[in-house]
Amino acid sequence: MLSLIKKILNGTTTTTSTESVGEKEIKMIKIKTNVPEIDLENESLFKASMLLEQIGNEPNPTATQFYLELIESELPLEDHENITLAAISIETMMNLDLVEQWEEPTIH
Repeated sequence: MLSLIKKILNGTTTTTSTESVGEKEIKMIKIKTNVPEIDLENESLFKASMLLEQIGNEPNPTATQFYLELIESELPLEDHENITLAAISIETMMNLDLVEQWEEPTIH
């Protein structure tokens, strides 16, 4: 277990890239480790978060809303399952009752 943690910490780097979409510039943080499984999960979480934000900033979007946004995003079909699972994880975490800790919790 310790060797896995050491491997992750030794390979963690943060880079920032910008992407121009029309007049809007999108800044993205990419986190890379030496563990491909973690990198895949992180990538899926960022993609799911992007889709959830496009639906809106209200909690509990419907599955239909999410699937429609996923299909319209033109993300590769082989990534859909991982992105859907990541979205479920995000929405589950956001529904925890943490209002007492933060005055205005972030939805996505």
